[in-house]
Amino acid sequence: MNPPLRIAAFLIVASAGVVLFQACGGGTSDVPSGDATTLDLTAVSTGISEVSNVIPICSPSGQAAAQWVGPPMEPQSWAARFVALATDKDIWAGLNMGRLTSTKPQDQFGDCGGRVTYPTYNHNNGVTTGSYKFENYCTTNSDTGDRTTRNGTITFTDTGTPTSSGPVTTKIEASSPGGVSLVTRKSNGTISDSREVAFTDMVYTAGVPGGSATSASPDRITVAELKSVNGVNGKTYKQTNLVSSSYNTSSGGQQATVSGRGYRSNGEYYDISTTTPLTMTSSGDYSGGALTFTGADNTKAVLIVVPGPTLQGTMTVNGTPVTNVPACR
Repeated sequence: MNPPLRIAAFLIVASAGVVLFQACGGGTSDVPSGDATTLDLTAVSTGISEVSNVIPICSPSGQAAAQWVGPPMEPQSWAARFVALATDKDIWAGLNMGRLTSTKPQDQFGDCGGRVTYPTYNHNNGVTTGSYKFENYCTTNSDTGDRTTRNGTITFTDTGTPTSSGPVTTKIEASSPGGVSLVTRKSNGTISDSREVAFTDMVYTAGVPGGSATSASPDRITVAELKSVNGVNGKTYKQTNLVSSSYNTSSGGQQATVSGRGYRSNGEYYDISTTTPLTMTSSGDYSGGALTFTGADNTKAVLIVVPGPTLQGTMTVNGTPVTNVPACR
């Protein structure tokens, strides 16, 4: 699966989900209530500024910009925290198993302290199993001076087929039930971000091992459960049975679908599906896609990707357009 499209697919799931469950009240719950949540224009509109930290919700009308009356965007939103974790190259570097050999990788040291190490590691006949652990692993943002410290362990199994040039990966399995935490401090020492994400039974299956995925044999990622804990307010948000499938198109672009179930902090749920596949052109521009969220009594919110180089989208709730947003770029 091409990394930009994989990330984009999960960005949509993560950030658009915030629109649905962040808007309403309700205490933290790690146990599903068994009830579907009702999706309506009032609730969704309340969360527009939240999702816009990652995927700007916009209106095709140039007059819409003057109608924006929502609260200022909160840079430390759950959506922003989730996406920062999902795209954190240091977190996911250990899952890039293609270069793993019979020799355990050396520890990596952070530029401001800590390390990443492999407490367990075994390589046999193309299959590598082990774990990698962040121990106060600290990196510095060269632009802002902010420092991010990571802690936590991810276990993995990389199943590959031995070849003369090394194993060709066919499947990667990973879990982090205890979670990986990230704490970011500004140059003056104040905490600007705190979060923890745990996941179980993440499985990546290569559609064409060693080659490019096709429509007949797409790359596939499944996650049994993904849970995020907000380090500021302690609330827990969860998504289950996430499935992402993608492949390279004949024109050189990419196409992906995503599905799953999301839960609000009070345990109520909504279902997620790409009713129109997310697509990108060969140059990396977004060319289309629609993500539908379905709640109680068949209430629906639909996010439609606006074609262009920037990931943005229009939204309707039960057929009514959300208009109190800026104009699309």
